Amino acid sequence: MNNVKPFKIVIEWSGTEDFYFSCDYRNPDIDTVTKKNQINATRTLPFMTQAMGNVFRKLRKEHISFPLFLVTLAFNHRNLLHEIDQLLLILHHHLEKQKDSGTFSCFITSNESASLSSSHE
Repeated sequence: MNNVKPFKIVIEWSGTEDFYFSCDYRNPDIDTVTKKNQINATRTLPFMTQAMGNVFRKLRKEHISFPLFLVTLAFNHRNLLHEIDQLLLILHHHLEKQKDSGTFSCFITSNESASLSSSHE
């Protein structure tokens, strides 16, 4: 079993509802300097980008209809949970191959065409 463990997650919006998900990880048995990697994957996860877009608007104190947000979340919760599972699965596959510290990065988009031209793990 690999000793590499995640210790920090960062979500950075790209100016739209699309965002970058990154996870810093390290092996506690090896003392190395954490290096920033390029984008390791791109995924089209429309339900996640919609939910995170609402979080982003709330953080910026922009108006969203909270009851409508809850109804949308209730109808899409299975899809959202499935997309979260997809993201965690590619993160875990990446971590299984690592021996020392680093960063896993993934661009999350609601646009299907962005996923087709990207690198996949």
